[in-house]
Amino acid sequence: MNPVFVFLVLVGAVILWFLLSALFYPFGRFLHRIWKDAVDEINREENKEKDKENE
Repeated sequence: MNPVFVFLVLVGAVILWFLLSALFYPFGRFLHRIWKDAVDEINREENKEKDKENE
């Protein structure tokens, strides 16, 4: 294969990588926030149950 073509494909892949990372960064923050809220809610429910048992 032509070395110039391989170089251009690699450069294109790197550019695509950075473009996609810029797109998915907000999506990842959104999913992280949802996950954190879910874990906090589960822990809050468990703490309520433990408090009721200790009374």
